[in-house]
Amino acid sequence: MSLISLNDVVSASLAAAGACLACSFPADFLRRFPLWAFKTYGRAALLLPLLTGMVGILLTRLIVEGKINSDGGLALVAAAAFLGLVLVSAMLRFWLGEYRKS
Repeated sequence: MSLISLNDVVSASLAAAGACLACSFPADFLRRFPLWAFKTYGRAALLLPLLTGMVGILLTRLIVEGKINSDGGLALVAAAAFLGLVLVSAMLRFWLGEYRKS
């Protein structure tokens, strides 16, 4: 018999909150953000999606293999958190600086 732990409830709550947040972005915001990011950050803005995809694929492989608690898995979790923080800060900067003006 499987029991539901507190960690499972917290994980499901965070996943639901993330899904709600991702779905609440206006379509106009999502259309204008990539061009603004390229104008603001230059070529470095093209590197972030590539790094995020690579870290996501490697992290998914480690999760499927059950090796997420290894040193490499923890490093990838830290890298994913950092890349997420960079993306959220850029989106917040766009939201506060450019998007609300129009």
